[in-house]
Amino acid sequence: MHFKHRLRDATLAGLAAFTAVIVLSYLKNWTHFMVLSAPLGATLVLLLLLPSAPLSRPKHVILGHLLTTILSIIGLKFIPDPMLGLAICFGLSFTLMVLTDTLHPPAGANPILIYLADPELVPMDFILPTLFGTLFMVGFASMYHYIFTHRRYPFGPKVAKVNKAKAPKVANTAAVKSRINESS
Repeated sequence: MHFKHRLRDATLAGLAAFTAVIVLSYLKNWTHFMVLSAPLGATLVLLLLLPSAPLSRPKHVILGHLLTTILSIIGLKFIPDPMLGLAICFGLSFTLMVLTDTLHPPAGANPILIYLADPELVPMDFILPTLFGTLFMVGFASMYHYIFTHRRYPFGPKVAKVNKAKAPKVANTAAVKSRINESS
Protein backbone atom coordinates (compact mmCIF):
# COMPACT_ATOMS: atom_id res chain seq x y z
CA MET A 1 0.00 0.00 0.00
CA HIS A 2 1.30 3.40 -0.94
CA PHE A 3 2.47 5.64 1.95
CA LYS A 4 -0.14 8.33 1.32
CA HIS A 5 -2.93 5.72 1.58
CA ARG A 6 -1.43 4.30 4.77
CA LEU A 7 -1.14 7.82 6.18
CA ARG A 8 -4.79 8.56 5.34
CA ASP A 9 -5.99 5.25 6.82
CA ALA A 10 -3.86 5.68 9.95
CA THR A 11 -5.06 9.25 10.45
CA LEU A 12 -8.72 8.29 10.01
CA ALA A 13 -8.35 5.37 12.43
CA GLY A 14 -6.60 7.61 14.95
CA LEU A 15 -9.34 10.23 14.73
CA ALA A 16 -11.99 7.52 15.06
CA ALA A 17 -10.24 6.09 18.12
CA PHE A 18 -10.07 9.58 19.63
CA THR A 19 -13.78 10.07 18.97
CA ALA A 20 -14.78 6.71 20.47
CA VAL A 21 -12.72 7.24 23.61
CA ILE A 22 -13.94 10.79 24.16
CA VAL A 23 -17.57 9.73 23.73
CA LEU A 24 -17.17 6.81 26.12
CA SER A 25 -15.35 9.01 28.63
CA TYR A 26 -18.16 11.56 28.63
CA LEU A 27 -20.80 8.83 28.79
CA LYS A 28 -19.56 8.07 32.30
CA ASN A 29 -21.44 11.16 33.48
CA TRP A 30 -24.62 9.92 31.83
CA THR A 31 -24.40 6.22 32.72
CA HIS A 32 -22.78 6.71 36.14
CA PHE A 33 -20.33 3.89 35.49
CA MET A 34 -17.03 3.69 33.67
CA VAL A 35 -17.62 2.18 30.25
CA LEU A 36 -14.07 2.39 28.95
CA SER A 37 -11.41 -0.11 29.98
CA ALA A 38 -8.04 -1.27 28.68
CA PRO A 39 -9.49 -4.48 27.17
CA LEU A 40 -12.10 -2.43 25.29
CA GLY A 41 -9.34 -0.14 24.03
CA ALA A 42 -7.56 -3.17 22.60
CA THR A 43 -10.85 -4.29 21.08
CA LEU A 44 -11.16 -0.95 19.31
CA VAL A 45 -7.73 -1.47 17.73
CA LEU A 46 -8.96 -4.73 16.21
CA LEU A 47 -12.30 -3.31 15.10
CA LEU A 48 -10.84 -0.25 13.40
CA LEU A 49 -7.65 -1.72 11.94
CA LEU A 50 -8.45 -5.42 11.43
CA PRO A 51 -12.22 -5.51 10.87
CA SER A 52 -12.10 -8.58 8.61
CA ALA A 53 -10.22 -10.66 11.17
CA PRO A 54 -12.31 -13.55 12.48
CA LEU A 55 -11.70 -12.44 16.08
CA SER A 56 -13.16 -9.00 15.26
CA ARG A 57 -16.63 -10.36 14.58
CA PRO A 58 -19.37 -8.96 16.84
CA LYS A 59 -20.07 -12.41 18.30
CA HIS A 60 -16.45 -12.72 19.42
CA VAL A 61 -16.28 -9.16 20.73
CA ILE A 62 -19.52 -9.08 22.70
CA LEU A 63 -19.75 -12.66 23.92
CA GLY A 64 -16.01 -13.01 24.57
CA HIS A 65 -16.04 -9.97 26.84
CA LEU A 66 -19.28 -10.98 28.58
CA LEU A 67 -18.13 -14.56 29.14
CA THR A 68 -14.82 -13.56 30.71
CA THR A 69 -16.47 -10.85 32.80
CA ILE A 70 -19.19 -13.14 34.18
CA LEU A 71 -16.70 -15.93 34.82
CA SER A 72 -14.44 -13.55 36.77
CA ILE A 73 -17.35 -12.25 38.86
CA ILE A 74 -18.24 -15.83 39.76
CA GLY A 75 -14.60 -16.47 40.63
CA LEU A 76 -14.50 -13.43 42.91
CA LYS A 77 -17.56 -14.68 44.79
CA PHE A 78 -16.61 -18.34 45.21
CA ILE A 79 -12.80 -18.56 45.28
CA PRO A 80 -11.49 -16.91 48.46
CA ASP A 81 -7.80 -16.79 47.47
CA PRO A 82 -7.48 -13.91 44.93
CA MET A 83 -4.29 -15.22 43.31
CA LEU A 84 -5.73 -18.69 42.84
CA GLY A 85 -9.07 -17.22 41.70
CA LEU A 86 -7.40 -15.01 39.12
CA ALA A 87 -5.32 -17.89 37.77
CA ILE A 88 -8.35 -20.17 37.54
CA CYS A 89 -10.53 -17.53 35.89
CA PHE A 90 -7.77 -16.49 33.50
CA GLY A 91 -7.12 -20.04 32.32
CA LEU A 92 -10.78 -21.02 32.25
CA SER A 93 -11.61 -17.91 30.22
CA PHE A 94 -9.35 -19.12 27.44
CA THR A 95 -10.88 -22.58 27.51
CA LEU A 96 -14.47 -21.34 27.50
CA MET A 97 -13.91 -18.78 24.74
CA VAL A 98 -12.45 -21.51 22.51
CA LEU A 99 -15.23 -23.99 23.34
CA THR A 100 -17.98 -21.43 22.70
CA ASP A 101 -16.29 -20.06 19.56
CA THR A 102 -16.12 -16.57 21.09
CA LEU A 103 -12.33 -16.17 21.26
CA HIS A 104 -11.41 -12.50 21.46
CA PRO A 105 -7.86 -11.78 22.74
CA PRO A 106 -8.61 -8.44 24.46
CA ALA A 107 -11.37 -10.16 26.46
CA GLY A 108 -8.69 -12.36 28.00
CA ALA A 109 -7.58 -9.34 30.03
CA ASN A 110 -10.95 -8.98 31.77
CA PRO A 111 -10.14 -11.37 34.65
CA ILE A 112 -7.01 -9.37 35.45
CA LEU A 113 -8.92 -6.09 35.30
CA ILE A 114 -11.72 -7.41 37.50
CA TYR A 115 -9.40 -8.96 40.07
CA LEU A 116 -7.45 -5.70 40.31
CA ALA A 117 -10.67 -3.70 40.78
CA ASP A 118 -12.57 -3.22 44.02
CA PRO A 119 -13.86 -6.66 45.08
CA GLU A 120 -16.83 -4.99 46.80
CA LEU A 121 -18.33 -3.79 43.51
CA VAL A 122 -21.65 -5.30 42.60
CA PRO A 123 -21.61 -7.73 39.64
CA MET A 124 -23.66 -5.35 37.49
CA ASP A 125 -20.92 -2.73 37.92
CA PHE A 126 -18.80 -5.02 35.75
CA ILE A 127 -21.43 -6.54 33.46
CA LEU A 128 -23.26 -3.36 32.36
CA PRO A 129 -20.11 -1.45 31.36
CA THR A 130 -18.84 -4.51 29.48
CA LEU A 131 -22.12 -4.99 27.64
CA PHE A 132 -22.62 -1.30 26.89
CA GLY A 133 -18.97 -0.80 25.90
CA THR A 134 -18.86 -3.75 23.51
CA LEU A 135 -22.18 -2.83 21.89
CA PHE A 136 -20.95 0.74 21.45
CA MET A 137 -17.62 -0.42 19.96
CA VAL A 138 -19.29 -2.74 17.44
CA GLY A 139 -21.81 -0.07 16.41
CA PHE A 140 -19.12 2.60 16.22
CA ALA A 141 -16.84 0.37 14.11
CA SER A 142 -19.74 -0.44 11.81
CA MET A 143 -20.48 3.25 11.19
CA TYR A 144 -16.78 4.10 10.83
CA HIS A 145 -16.19 1.46 8.18
CA TYR A 146 -19.38 2.27 6.31
CA ILE A 147 -18.53 5.97 6.12
CA PHE A 148 -14.73 6.01 5.77
CA THR A 149 -13.49 2.66 4.45
CA HIS A 150 -16.64 1.54 2.59
CA ARG A 151 -16.42 -1.87 4.24
CA ARG A 152 -19.55 -3.54 5.42
CA TYR A 153 -18.31 -4.39 8.89
CA PRO A 154 -18.87 -7.04 10.12
CA PHE A 155 -19.84 -8.69 6.87
CA GLY A 156 -16.77 -8.58 4.72
CA PRO A 157 -14.74 -6.83 2.07
CA LYS A 158 -15.02 -3.39 0.58
CA VAL A 159 -18.24 -2.49 -1.14
CA ALA A 160 -17.62 -1.34 -4.69
CA LYS A 161 -19.27 1.92 -5.59
CA VAL A 162 -20.65 1.57 -9.09
CA ASN A 163 -21.34 4.53 -11.30
CA LYS A 164 -24.53 3.42 -13.08
CA ALA A 165 -23.82 5.61 -16.11
CA LYS A 166 -20.46 3.90 -16.70
CA ALA A 167 -21.43 0.42 -15.49
CA PRO A 168 -21.27 -2.28 -18.14
CA LYS A 169 -24.53 -3.74 -19.34
CA VAL A 170 -25.30 -7.06 -17.69
CA ALA A 171 -26.15 -9.81 -20.12
CA ASN A 172 -29.13 -12.06 -19.76
CA THR A 173 -28.27 -14.61 -17.05
CA ALA A 174 -29.72 -17.53 -19.01
CA ALA A 175 -27.62 -16.62 -22.05
CA VAL A 176 -24.45 -16.44 -19.95
CA LYS A 177 -25.18 -19.83 -18.33
CA SER A 178 -25.76 -21.46 -21.72
CA ARG A 179 -22.43 -20.08 -23.03
CA ILE A 180 -20.63 -21.45 -19.97
CA ASN A 181 -22.26 -24.86 -20.45
CA GLU A 182 -21.34 -24.88 -24.16
CA SER A 183 -17.69 -24.13 -23.44
CA SER A 184 -17.43 -26.93 -20.83
